[in-house]
Amino acid sequence: MNLGALIGLILGLGILGGAAVTGSADTGGVSSLWDATSMAIVVGGAIAATCIAYPLPDVISAISGFPKVFKGADFTLKDVVQDYVGLAESARKGELGKAKEETPEHMPFRLGGIKDTCGWISDGMGKEDIRMMLENKEQYRALREIKAANALAKMGEYAPSFGMIGTLFGLIFMLAGMALPPVPGVDPTAALISNMAIALITTLYGALFAFFFFLPFSDHLKYVNDEKKVESALHLEGAMLLFDKVHPLIMTERLNAFLPRKERFVDDV
Repeated sequence: MNLGALIGLILGLGILGGAAVTGSADTGGVSSLWDATSMAIVVGGAIAATCIAYPLPDVISAISGFPKVFKGADFTLKDVVQDYVGLAESARKGELGKAKEETPEHMPFRLGGIKDTCGWISDGMGKEDIRMMLENKEQYRALREIKAANALAKMGEYAPSFGMIGTLFGLIFMLAGMALPPVPGVDPTAALISNMAIALITTLYGALFAFFFFLPFSDHLKYVNDEKKVESALHLEGAMLLFDKVHPLIMTERLNAFLPRKERFVDDV
């Protein structure tokens, strides 16, 4: 669980919700901030425009990526270093093929690519071939996953514009209504102010969805993508060291360079 994202969402909703309740106490309650048509214009318009700009699978991937923001990592880089250090001695003995078949309790292979690397090395694949395969996998993974983040960012760019479009619609309809004969029993001034408020709600929705949902979620996916680049660089370095059959201590020192000092792996054995 990504506690930072969860806390940020709860805190933001709490602040905005509190402001809405406090500010609307004398104006009919928070229901005055709800308008289904305005919501449809902003959210539907932003998604529709993004579908024009990006292929549909990328848009679907972006929308389905919302829950991923709250999902924490299954393992840390320290765990990956630990797995590689554990394999270093097997590599020196030429037993990587045997290590590949170990049970998860003895060798968890938390990063799936490590198991593939052990297979490639034990099968006699060349060092440069392994390097090229790992580099290609990382390059195209990064390109694939950044598309969802970019699509979400594009929704964040479009949402305020559709909020303004909805507001213009509301103003046009409001001004057109002013030219009509007054309705008996209805205060024209009160009706004018009410219609103005509804028109402005769309602008509110545009800003809210852009700066509290689309753009922050996009930034988080970009952050995760950057973290995976570090993970892949560590994986590549570990694979090359494994191929060279270096001592576990050398493996530890070389891979710990990818980690902050407080998070580095220390072999207690």
